[in-house]
Amino acid sequence: MKAPDDPGAEPAEPAQPADSAGLSARVAARVEEIVRAAERETAVVHRDLETQRSAAEREAHAYLADVRRRADAELEDRIGRLLRLSDELLERGERMRGEFDELIASLRAARREAEAPPPPLATSTPVDEHRPAAPEPREDSARLVAIELAVSGRTRDEVADHLREAFGVSDTGDLLDEVFGMSRRGSGGSRWPTH
Repeated sequence: MKAPDDPGAEPAEPAQPADSAGLSARVAARVEEIVRAAERETAVVHRDLETQRSAAEREAHAYLADVRRRADAELEDRIGRLLRLSDELLERGERMRGEFDELIASLRAARREAEAPPPPLATSTPVDEHRPAAPEPREDSARLVAIELAVSGRTRDEVADHLREAFGVSDTGDLLDEVFGMSRRGSGGSRWPTH
């Protein structure tokens, strides 16, 4: 055996540790454990994500169903209001049509009456030429108003003016003679006697 400091001697191989095989086995086991832990953690994350996704889908479906229910209820309410409004409009239209029909019937009847010839005058009783004709209702009203005005103190001229304006009486002489008397015909300012 050569001395170690001999320059011509071959270098000695380093000594292999006795437990290198055991170290490799421990490292491999540790790596395997880390991989399995990572796989387990990944599975847990996947399960959590799947749970969250399912919960989100359920919540979305519930929200959409609630929105659809509310939209359907609002649509049904609007349709109901439109139907009630259309019924009211139809009812009003029917009433108006009935009123128009009545009005048209009345107008036609009035037109027929207006176009019909006047009835013949009754000739059963002889006409007394000496008896004065019955006064017209308008003339009666004018006479009553003239009396009221005269009693209230109006003059003959004031009463005549009023009769011409209110009743369209152009010739007030005879009527005023009846109210004020023949003796006061020429006196325009005469008044109704108060004694």
